[in-house]
Amino acid sequence: MDNMEKKLLIVDDDDTSRSLLRQVLGDYAHIYEAADGVEALAFLQRNPDTALVFLDFLMPRMDGMELLVRMRLSPKLHEIPVIMLSASPEDVNCRARVLGATRFVYKPYRTPLLRQMADELLSLPKEETEIAPGSLDAFVFSRSQALDSGIIALELQDDGSIGTLYFTPTYAMLCGYSAREYAALAAAGADLSTTIPKEHFDSFRMSVGMLAEEKMPMAFYVHVQRQDRQMQTLSCLGVFFTMNGERPVVCLIVDTQDLETEHGAAGSGEKLDRLTGIPSRETFFHAARRFFDEHSEEKCVLVTFDIDRFKVINDVYGTQVGDSILVQLAAATAREIVGKGVCGRIGGDVFAFCVKEEDFDLETILQSQRFLSDNLGLAYNLVIHNGVYPVADPKADVSTMCDRANLARSTVKGNYTKRYAYYDEPMRAEILAEQEILNDMQKALESGAFVLYLQPIYSLNFEKPVGAEALVRWNHPEKGIIEPGRFISLFEHNRFITNLDHYMWELACRYLADRRDRGLAQIPISVNVSRINLFQPDLVSDLTEILQKYDLTPALLRLEITETAYMDDPTQLVTASAKLRKAGFKVYVDDFGSGYSSLHMLKDIPLDVLKLDMRFLADMEPSSRAATVLLGVIRIAQNLGMITVAEGVETQFQLEFLRSAGCDNIQGFYYAKPMPIDEFELFLDTSPVI
Repeated sequence: MDNMEKKLLIVDDDDTSRSLLRQVLGDYAHIYEAADGVEALAFLQRNPDTALVFLDFLMPRMDGMELLVRMRLSPKLHEIPVIMLSASPEDVNCRARVLGATRFVYKPYRTPLLRQMADELLSLPKEETEIAPGSLDAFVFSRSQALDSGIIALELQDDGSIGTLYFTPTYAMLCGYSAREYAALAAAGADLSTTIPKEHFDSFRMSVGMLAEEKMPMAFYVHVQRQDRQMQTLSCLGVFFTMNGERPVVCLIVDTQDLETEHGAAGSGEKLDRLTGIPSRETFFHAARRFFDEHSEEKCVLVTFDIDRFKVINDVYGTQVGDSILVQLAAATAREIVGKGVCGRIGGDVFAFCVKEEDFDLETILQSQRFLSDNLGLAYNLVIHNGVYPVADPKADVSTMCDRANLARSTVKGNYTKRYAYYDEPMRAEILAEQEILNDMQKALESGAFVLYLQPIYSLNFEKPVGAEALVRWNHPEKGIIEPGRFISLFEHNRFITNLDHYMWELACRYLADRRDRGLAQIPISVNVSRINLFQPDLVSDLTEILQKYDLTPALLRLEITETAYMDDPTQLVTASAKLRKAGFKVYVDDFGSGYSSLHMLKDIPLDVLKLDMRFLADMEPSSRAATVLLGVIRIAQNLGMITVAEGVETQFQLEFLRSAGCDNIQGFYYAKPMPIDEFELFLDTSPVI
């Protein structure tokens, strides 16, 4: 066939380079172009008769190396000659030659050489470049002896084990063996897969399994133990293929250049994390600094992530299992970002990596993390949370970038549905405001800045107060009154809520004692008991001690718990409630209807009062399903001997419906809002207690 009738494909993401090649090859009639590997692969699949491909190494979406592998694994495309294009010899390492790059051309192009090379390849008989389908193993092995590269081919056995089929002298040297020792090892058929330590083997086997499942090339790290017992981290390209069309084989091609410069080669002075084999905290900071300096004109991202409640894994399964999970998580992360950026373990179960924004695929990262969780073989759902920081200033300290990613991650900690959060300025402002609250909390407690507010609870039959709920407000010297929604959840998270609970119990009892000493009518006050305090073994004695201090009876101090406590530990809640009632306290369940309410809770737990959250029925109409549910719950509570209180009542319609439904008491803005003690005193003057 005349060259004029042959198809040539130029694959390069740079318009200028493609234009230059087209000018050089101008007398070839059928020249086609593709801007990346994805476009090129689509073209080749439509045109398997393409005679020659000019392939750039570095491209977005799918680079030249991946396209080369896909071509060599394809029965239709494996015979097409490929000329690799590269800006410098360092860009094209041994992997491209092993995987079938026919020739190499380095930029800037020398026109006579490029034309001569194209002419030679186009004039070769087909059989000289053809590779029989199913024999990529022979193709790889025939080239490997002549290459200064670390290659090992591993066969996957039916029983799940892995055996060595072949390894090059360079791979043996990477494992600490001399050239003479290599000859003896090769003659004896040594199994160098045993150089992978036991603690890293599960992660390695998972990587190989992913290769076998996806049947696509994958970059990842392999940790080996050298003959001198030193650990070595190898950056590899893994390729899956079959031998003789049947036996599954994985070929690992070690990137020796990366090994010497970036991944802790002997004498490099860079430290790897001893457990996971990836860069340690300081090494990651240094490597990330170099990365951001090299890509200062491009948008980049830095991500930190950790395992939710990792301590539970160590406590339940032991530190050996915990360490194995960390090793596998490190390896999974390294697989995703190798060749694109840098990663490291920055402490405990916290990891970090940075890549260019164009190389950042969050969904792939999340899928990799889910894959790890699903294949651990543990009866535990591994939850990993990620904080993403789009780098605004590449000159900033890497530690500062990590802090910002950590701030984003902290906003989804404990959230089992959202696994990531992006850092932005509104988040920064919100987190700084929260931090100010946390900084001031102890001083506020000591100075009495937390004040007691009371909201009356009304009898529907008599329309008079029968009690009140104690609510907290923070009287900040600079910010004024801060509502509890701003700080309660923070205090629950850092357990400061235990101190605030005790403080509010004391204020309520002090007020009750003050009314008694002034000869005023007593009014029962309900106080909140946080989930943390509810499960404390000394709860009853702590409450009793406060009551004794002010010479009060338990009947005056009612205790409110939230329905979510039942979800945390139903058995312990039953026990705690029984102890409190035995000590003479009345126990309320608060906010019933605001969460995942359960009739099991009403059946199992001894309770005195059921408080219904009217937000559950905000749009209630007389004939609505919500109204039917509310009516049913009220009747169930009454049949169980419980008093019902509807809180959040704001309209006349709600009041009348609750009255007709048989609800006992109501609380809400319809009658009175929460108010400080002095206002509450005036309020009782006009609305005396029953």
